[in-house]
Amino acid sequence: MSGMHSFAAWTALALLASTIDARPQVHRHRRPHGQGTASADDLYTAVATPTATATNFPSLSIEPSQYSLSSTAPYGFTASGFAAAPTITPSRGQPYANASSTAIPSHALSSPYPLDETNSTSAVSSRYPANFRGVNLGSWLVLESWMTPDVFQGTDAVDQWTFDSTDGTEAKLHQHWSTYITEGDFQNMSSWGINAVRIPIGYWAYNNSGTPYITGADAYLEKALGWARQNGIWVMIDCHGSPGSQNGAEHSGHAGAVSWQSDDNLQLSIDILQTIAKKYGAMQYADVVMGIELVNEPKIGSDANSLATTQAWAAQAYHAVRATAENKALYVLHHDGFTGVQSWVSVGAGLNSNISSSSSSGDQGTFALDLHLYQNQDAVDKSLTLDQHIAKACAYPTTDPLLPSNTSTATLPLFVGEFSAQINITNTTDGIWTPDLVDGTRKFFEAQMDAFEHSSRGWFVWSLKQGGDTGAWSLEAIMENVYGSDVISKRKYPGICPFG
Repeated sequence: MSGMHSFAAWTALALLASTIDARPQVHRHRRPHGQGTASADDLYTAVATPTATATNFPSLSIEPSQYSLSSTAPYGFTASGFAAAPTITPSRGQPYANASSTAIPSHALSSPYPLDETNSTSAVSSRYPANFRGVNLGSWLVLESWMTPDVFQGTDAVDQWTFDSTDGTEAKLHQHWSTYITEGDFQNMSSWGINAVRIPIGYWAYNNSGTPYITGADAYLEKALGWARQNGIWVMIDCHGSPGSQNGAEHSGHAGAVSWQSDDNLQLSIDILQTIAKKYGAMQYADVVMGIELVNEPKIGSDANSLATTQAWAAQAYHAVRATAENKALYVLHHDGFTGVQSWVSVGAGLNSNISSSSSSGDQGTFALDLHLYQNQDAVDKSLTLDQHIAKACAYPTTDPLLPSNTSTATLPLFVGEFSAQINITNTTDGIWTPDLVDGTRKFFEAQMDAFEHSSRGWFVWSLKQGGDTGAWSLEAIMENVYGSDVISKRKYPGICPFG
């Protein structure tokens, strides 16, 4: 492999891997994750002195991507057959049948940025909303069987890897891509007051060499960007599945062993991220793409990934994406690996060192941390009453889940990339929208949004849909059954949190 070039010092971070303490964490959806955390207080002190000591962290080049991308469509566009894919507006429920693309936020532009703004960071970032209010497009471009079981019917597949390995599934996959998320969904989201979407996509959309993965998802991402632009919605592109699997979970695309930090997978990850950054970090996308997420939910622990290696890689990947992307206002996000904000404070301070922690201009760095805050994944949370769920959400800004108020977020912007309104509410049944379930869901949802808008740059609920389910995992169902004609920013219970 090629050498480290000017980034050789980052490998020194891997020496910190020897101190990883187990701790409880929030788990995503219905699948367990690893545990572990490590102090990063001296992270950038360690970086300052290059070392010749051998580590297990492979040499990573920051060379430009080997792929040559069209300025108008990803290289998989023709092969995917997407040009002939139908545009279908969903018919289920249709509570927002009159939604249109006319009432869109002021940042939406009908044409790309002119070339003379290519290097204008402030011109782009000034268009960002005060709060990103978003939703994930889960189980669309990366399949999750618990969310879309109908897609898996007739197969023995348990994840994208095994699904794509099954004979006869390519046509089924393209049918899912072309119908599950459509232009009508973006019109609906805009009418609800949603101004951002997080779109999970697998690395294999850009390089499936040596795998059974079917390519073509990038063409549907391209289509989604057009719909988002027309409806005033920002897009975060989330590399949800990384080479080797970063967590061994179904939602990484390949359940089983965690091999992300083995072989050449870390370097391959950077190559693919540069491919994404070269395309969607171009200024012609600066009016719609607000961020690229480097990795989703890497599992940290002795049986998985080293936190220090993960942080060293995060620094290299950040610099590689920043060097490749024309849009310097683009957020480059990394999930915390469920180790907590404090584990990443020094990383943020180092990468966003050009931003003063006492800045009065409102400027923030572009390296950002993604947090996933669920209250439905472990026994302790499941035993909480509704009032206790709400109290826990209201306490986020003063507890570890979000950065305490006495620590500036200027050098570590936070995003809540996933959360849910799905909890157990006494004397109710999920999906049967009784007055108690409607009111309880709305109170809890508003408390979470208040906390996130108080202490982060934005939030993205998981998820827009959950197959045919009508419960609170689905924002569609929440808007239809809980919000009615209200937009997402409308508070029925103002002040439910002290700062609300």
